[in-house]
Amino acid sequence: LTGTFGVSRELAANLALHVDAVISRTDNMNQRADINTPVNGVRPMAGWGQIRQYASRGFHDYDALYVRLDKRLSNRHQYAISYTLAKETNTGGTGEWRAFNDPALEVGPGDQDRRHTIVASGAVLLPYDITLGGVWNYRTSRPFSALAGRDLDANGRNSDYVPGTSRAVFNRGNNEENLALVNAWRASQGLGTISLGQIVTDEYQTFDARVSKSFALGGGQRVELVAQVFNLFG
Repeated sequence: LTGTFGVSRELAANLALHVDAVISRTDNMNQRADINTPVNGVRPMAGWGQIRQYASRGFHDYDALYVRLDKRLSNRHQYAISYTLAKETNTGGTGEWRAFNDPALEVGPGDQDRRHTIVASGAVLLPYDITLGGVWNYRTSRPFSALAGRDLDANGRNSDYVPGTSRAVFNRGNNEENLALVNAWRASQGLGTISLGQIVTDEYQTFDARVSKSFALGGGQRVELVAQVFNLFG
């Protein structure tokens, strides 16, 4: 199920606002899981090891609001500013479940879920046919899971979630609460604590600049020289 709705409105001469909403629902996604995952350390089908089954057990939900302000070229300048508010919830895409016996632990934000995205671009025509432009791009962090690195459920894989946590819980506004669960488990294992400042985010921000200069060659022909700098501020 996918649905979109949008509206555009002219605010002034050469200035328009666009608003679009998107909703998407995908059910019965094909995902694999070890259906012989141990319960209390004992596999349900004794004598067998891992039994990976592909089944239509997953889902993916996506909701987004897009807002864009466009200023067309006039008075020697133009610009566009767009903002996206998005939410992605699923059961881990097409990967393998880590917690077959507790499916609720597999429900969480999508691995590529960036809640806020802003893109602003503009250009101005300067004297002597020089054009100066730039693009700023900002995206908030994606979530990640806390993995124990140990085989907690005896299923033969060292990829279980830290007890008390679920998939993709970090970088979603509750890092302190989840970090407390991680540190409590680490303490029970004789491991050191992790500070809030050690949590890695992949917040993304870049600014690209462009300068161009046109030269008339005669006979209706022109040549343009372009200089670009990507990620100007590092």
